[in-house]
Amino acid sequence: MGISGNLKTMVLAELLQWLSQGQKTGTLVIDNGKVEKKIFFAEGVIISSASTDPKEYLGHFLASHGHISEEEVNKAVARQKEEKQLIGKILVSMGAISEAELQQMLQLKAEESIYDIFTWEEGDFEFLDDELPAETMIRMNLDVQWLVLEGSRRLDEWYRIREYVPSPQTVPVLVTPLEQIEVEEVEMRILGWIDDDRTVEEISQGAQTSLFLVSQIIAEQVKQGTVKAVRPRIIEVEVPVEVPAAAEQTAPEAAPQAPPAQPYPMQPGMMTPDQMQQMLSAYQAMSQMGQQAMPPFGQQMGPPSGFVPPGAPSSGVDVGSGRTLHFAGGDPAQPAPPAQPASEADSLLQQADSALQQGKLDEALRSFRKAKEADGSGPNVEEAANKGEEKVMEALERDGVKLSSVPQLKCGMEELTKIDISPQEGFMLTRVDGSYDIQSILKMSPMPKIDALMLFWKLKKAGHVGIGSG
Repeated sequence: MGISGNLKTMVLAELLQWLSQGQKTGTLVIDNGKVEKKIFFAEGVIISSASTDPKEYLGHFLASHGHISEEEVNKAVARQKEEKQLIGKILVSMGAISEAELQQMLQLKAEESIYDIFTWEEGDFEFLDDELPAETMIRMNLDVQWLVLEGSRRLDEWYRIREYVPSPQTVPVLVTPLEQIEVEEVEMRILGWIDDDRTVEEISQGAQTSLFLVSQIIAEQVKQGTVKAVRPRIIEVEVPVEVPAAAEQTAPEAAPQAPPAQPYPMQPGMMTPDQMQQMLSAYQAMSQMGQQAMPPFGQQMGPPSGFVPPGAPSSGVDVGSGRTLHFAGGDPAQPAPPAQPASEADSLLQQADSALQQGKLDEALRSFRKAKEADGSGPNVEEAANKGEEKVMEALERDGVKLSSVPQLKCGMEELTKIDISPQEGFMLTRVDGSYDIQSILKMSPMPKIDALMLFWKLKKAGHVGIGSG
């Protein structure tokens, strides 16, 4: 039995779960008036997808993720016209990408295409029972539950992004020279499009990359202070208004008013705040699976403000502020001067150093980062915090968690759904197959190196993954 309707009346999460639980086979077609997407099901499992959005064409997608060059895309497209083969097979035959990498990127492309639909406010859909493409597809098996969790998490992420990039019409401006920004290759490619004139939306179009990923990368740099977000570009349009003759004599001439800035994001078919909140509530309910297995990734922990480790000297130089500090318990013949209240940044640096000494690397990293954003922070604090993060990275590598490390699952996905893990952790875990190292996984799910290493360090400590040498 087929089904049709609109995403206004049946949200995507419910639709996907209905098709999965009903073990349906066929094609789900969703059209928002600008883009048409197809999701192919076989016995309730998503096996592939297709889209009319140029950014989601395989060649552009691989180039935007740094796997192939634009030149290789153009060569493959030219050969495709002559040989009438799938562009993926042509790229493999050219040696531009391996068969295994292609399979992995096809799965990521399908997932990204579906996640984008979660942001649509409306769209007509129809499920065509038992109808699948006649041409051969490279089949994959996508877990609907994980797709729903990650799609819902991205709606939550839009709220965070809006704090730093309020609209797709925002113009990012470099504050720090590009060569001084330390990011991954994929992120550098996006930041390279910033010319102090292009909007976030124009960068997304030029880089042939999703608006979500571009906004996420720029928002992180705005947060770090390397990029500044200029107010959204507004084009003023004069609209002729008929004014009665009497009013022309008495009323002063009104200045043209610019249209109000629209809330972010402004893509056609985006969900309203109420709908987003409804979706997030459902997502949060789905996330309550079993008892907590590890501390939440963002939970603040550490010793109290002003903590002094046992055996500390009676005085010393604070690495954050450069001030000479005096501690209780010094030489009784030399009374300590009146205690000066430590700034929030100083206290966080002390907490971070203490956590690092105790091997609590996740707590140390959080405290170092918070110190840079706290009241009383400055160049000295930032320098001390950056050096602290380098020490955390060294400690992670000493513990065997490196970019060349190959993570392996120590339990099945079914078991993982019964424990309390964040959507981000779940998303990364779906990419662990025992053959790819952390560096390769980062190419599919860009995030800072230290964050990825920290994530797998925590999963290793919790017993969810093993770490092998690459």
